Amino acid sequence: MKAQGVKLIADIDQLSLMGLGGVTTKLPFLFNLRRKVLDVLRDQEVDLIVAIDFAGFNMSVIKAAYQKGVKVVYYVAPKVWAWGAGRTKNLVQSTDHIAVIFPFEEQLFTDAGGKATFVGHPLVDHEFPSQDDRSDFCETWNLDPDRPILALCPGSRPREIARHLDLFVHTGQKVIERFPEMQLAIARSRSIPRAKLWKDQIPLVDEGRRLLAHSRTGLLKSGTVTLEACLAGTPFLTVYRTDPLTFFVAKKLLKTRYLSIPNVIEKKCIVPEILQGDATPEHLVEKLIPLLKVENAEYQEMFSRFQVVKRKLGRAGVAERVSGIISSILEL
Repeated sequence: MKAQGVKLIADIDQLSLMGLGGVTTKLPFLFNLRRKVLDVLRDQEVDLIVAIDFAGFNMSVIKAAYQKGVKVVYYVAPKVWAWGAGRTKNLVQSTDHIAVIFPFEEQLFTDAGGKATFVGHPLVDHEFPSQDDRSDFCETWNLDPDRPILALCPGSRPREIARHLDLFVHTGQKVIERFPEMQLAIARSRSIPRAKLWKDQIPLVDEGRRLLAHSRTGLLKSGTVTLEACLAGTPFLTVYRTDPLTFFVAKKLLKTRYLSIPNVIEKKCIVPEILQGDATPEHLVEKLIPLLKVENAEYQEMFSRFQVVKRKLGRAGVAERVSGIISSILEL
């Protein structure tokens, strides 16, 4: 956004939150940021707000904007299907249009009286590399192109790294004890310093999508990366660990059975989810073993189901469809 000339009020890195504890420590920053945004609404001529995800913050902003007569488009809508329908009414009453990224969301919001369009998932606008790219990829990141790769994706926030990295590395090392031909690689988000992820000479890869595309299987923290692996056609396990309080509250509030996005889309468990105390190296290794060989039935079944999920995510051109909605509302 900055490269396109957008004036930033705050940098997204400052909004990296995870769990109740993460939110609590950021409250002063968030309140200050909300005040700055509302000051812009009060002091400047604003034609339209595009709210993107981040529902806890954006819902209060769009309500204030809509009350002032400012047009509102919400892109990547709050996950009311996960946390209950309490926000649905407020959302449809405070927006001119909702651009949704999951196919089942459009009907949910139109039934509530809103105007919603399924635009497709933004990840379908990104091309995943072919196997022709493997030699260059492995040379860049010091990997052997002739050996299968186990991708370790522990997260993109410091708290996620703290809870998942050692677990993933220990699991990977146990996999290698049983399958010496396997090699490990850690996916690094550019928001995480390399020193925070340095483990036992394991290559750190800054290109997560390329890593997933060239990996035999993956060990993934839940989140968008699970959908990236699905689009890459790479079977994986979903793992998630958080602090006990956050997990307790989430279990009480969540209205969906699943965390992994492919499972949410399919409304059934096509990818194993291992949570909290169940996530031990021994347990993860046993779950990973069937996914380490392409000829295994479990591998083939998951790969086949991923093709179904891909077709449900829409076609390329997502950004253009969202910009078309915005242009029509502004009557450009």
